[in-house]
Amino acid sequence: MAGEWFWFNQPTYKVNLFIHIYLSTCKSPSLCLPGLTRAVGGIGAVFQFIPAIRRRKVIVHRLNGYSVLTCLIVGNICGGIVGRRSFGGELNVQSGYYVMGLLVVVAALLGIYYVKKDTRRHRRWMLRMVVYFAATISARLIMLAAARIITIVDTYYSVWRCDEVLNLLTDMETVGDLYPQCAAAGTNAAHIWVAVHSSTHGGPLNYASALRAVHGMALWISTIIHAVAVEFYVRAHETNPFSATDRTEATNQVRLDYALEPLDFAVGNPPTSY
Repeated sequence: MAGEWFWFNQPTYKVNLFIHIYLSTCKSPSLCLPGLTRAVGGIGAVFQFIPAIRRRKVIVHRLNGYSVLTCLIVGNICGGIVGRRSFGGELNVQSGYYVMGLLVVVAALLGIYYVKKDTRRHRRWMLRMVVYFAATISARLIMLAAARIITIVDTYYSVWRCDEVLNLLTDMETVGDLYPQCAAAGTNAAHIWVAVHSSTHGGPLNYASALRAVHGMALWISTIIHAVAVEFYVRAHETNPFSATDRTEATNQVRLDYALEPLDFAVGNPPTSY
């Protein structure tokens, strides 16, 4: 986004940004070949939910699972560093990223804890982890819609530092007309802040301001939607909304070491050690 690279070109943020994108998108180093990151992004996590792999290629399921979790935790740490400056780095944005990252890590750790104790709970927590992580995708969609809504309202502004403004507006005459504080002689651009009109109909600075103004709100709304939605999905498979017993409890009778599988899995497929 316009204006973001003012910060992300700095070594500290640039390195962490690329680590975050590389590990969090691919979630498995073996799948992230140079130039194919976007094409195969997220496949590592998707593989974990394919029954054929989980049942018949257990070693693949295990190795890929630990790879996904390792990449995810490292990616979240780097993302937390980048979140300090992402879309202005305001407190609502930072808190949104940090809460989302905390939810993902907690769900992942609980999933690991239950992997040999309770297969059903393991699957639920892994599902929660993926759904929490996917909230960033919904946040982008909400952000694009919200930016157009506040453009119609036409009374929203976001706060920018003068050096951020000067990074996008190189014509000092234009800067002097719109933001005279930034063009005043002898001023330190890093210590002066100005209000930039938020509008998708303006130039790159105004468009970036619109996205910055709504980003924190979009993060929080998407996090709440995903958290509620995954609980509805999980509880839809329970006999009692307040019970931890699946509706499929009766069919999960075949124990493969510490994993429970449906009865039909045993037909023609002798149980093997999980």
